[in-house]
Amino acid sequence: MKKRVALIWPEGLEPAHCLPLPFASIVSNTDPELCDFKLFDLAIGSPELKDLREAMAAFSPDIIGITSHAAMSFPAALSAVREARAGAPSAVVVAGGPHPSAWPRGVMKHAEIDFVIKGEAELAFGALVKELGSPAPDWKKVPGLVRRESGQVLEAPAAEVADLDSLALPDYRFIRLDEYLRRGYSLFTDGRPNAPIQTTRGCPENCAFCGVAPVSGHRVRHFSQAYVTGLIKTLHKDFGIQWFNIVDDNFTHDLAYAREFCENALKLGIPGLRFGTPNGIRMQRGDAALWRLMKQAGWEHLVVAPESGSDSVLKLMDKGLSSGEVGPILAEMRAAGLRLRGFFIVGYPGETPEDLERTLALIKRSRLDFVELLAFQPVPGTTAFARLLAAGEIDEDFIPSSFSSGRRAYVSPSLKDVNFPLLVLKVKLAAAARNPANFIRQLRRTDLRATARRMAGMISGIFRA
Repeated sequence: MKKRVALIWPEGLEPAHCLPLPFASIVSNTDPELCDFKLFDLAIGSPELKDLREAMAAFSPDIIGITSHAAMSFPAALSAVREARAGAPSAVVVAGGPHPSAWPRGVMKHAEIDFVIKGEAELAFGALVKELGSPAPDWKKVPGLVRRESGQVLEAPAAEVADLDSLALPDYRFIRLDEYLRRGYSLFTDGRPNAPIQTTRGCPENCAFCGVAPVSGHRVRHFSQAYVTGLIKTLHKDFGIQWFNIVDDNFTHDLAYAREFCENALKLGIPGLRFGTPNGIRMQRGDAALWRLMKQAGWEHLVVAPESGSDSVLKLMDKGLSSGEVGPILAEMRAAGLRLRGFFIVGYPGETPEDLERTLALIKRSRLDFVELLAFQPVPGTTAFARLLAAGEIDEDFIPSSFSSGRRAYVSPSLKDVNFPLLVLKVKLAAAARNPANFIRQLRRTDLRATARRMAGMISGIFRA
């Protein structure tokens, strides 16, 4: 008998920047004879949280799947689970996504969660459904499963799909891509119909602040060029997509693969074709020839992450980059005709006021078109989190604040007197003053209501700090 599965995308995630892509892959890769899926997307108010209990009772699911896109969204996910269970008290609740994968024991502290799937859930979810339907479940058959037994939390190694081409194309209709586009979904794009895609998974780097590894591992795996080309053609045909955001962990790690992708893109013949890499690329993994090829293939700008202008802080971050490398690489990218968006982290543990000044100086001399200044917050499951936990500066139930507003749940002792919301605002205004045309261009492509909310929060934080 088929299981009814309710998949919940929590509220609080801005529809202009984030959509439930993981559910698109889970649905398309689960045997349709096993499940009937229904999406409850609270981020777009379908339904609203206040109506979730009643909606869940009407659907009467056997299984409730919840994702937590990041640690700061987990409280909203937990609130959704509580409302859902009130409407469907006998349903089994399964959590997945970046935060449950990185911090499963923390998530399993909450009795409302029955299981966690660590890592990539496309194949693991169907395996779990099969075992839930068995009179004698063999939990070892479920990759990445975290469960309780005799009062203990038992963890399997993270699930990893070895052959990415074995996966069916994500079901973008199920996650209502057309509705997200109608609502202005756009991540660093120019307003063309756009969608996120993956070409690779995994990242071999060891940045102490990054939580990628618990989800997709350190081994870089590739979808074949034919698979990716087929996905691009399908999205263009079905939704008119012209801008494809590659949301890989490390798109340029394999230079030969990145070059081949660009060469194939040039042959597609899609009018107005554009690409972006909004998660950023590894600055050292590329060269002048690749930047030129990316520009020719449809990139308008690149997202890079120098993170800090202080070599001592970069070393603390395990970034594998020196501040002296940044300028020449940015010059190569700019020479290729690419605009540049730079991400920087401030308030890192051990960072001094002098280190902060070096970062601000690097931002100024880099002449970046856009600057994102992020207040450091330790993410559960990362090396930085483990270090702070061991030092007694945070506890294991710590939940970070927003990175971009300047608000801080964690404050580095050496920078406790810095007004971070004011600092973030000053850096953004300075970037706008250096290049007003880019500022206006960016404003036209922004969800103004979401931007207004962030600005109001930032200004409020200035006076609270």
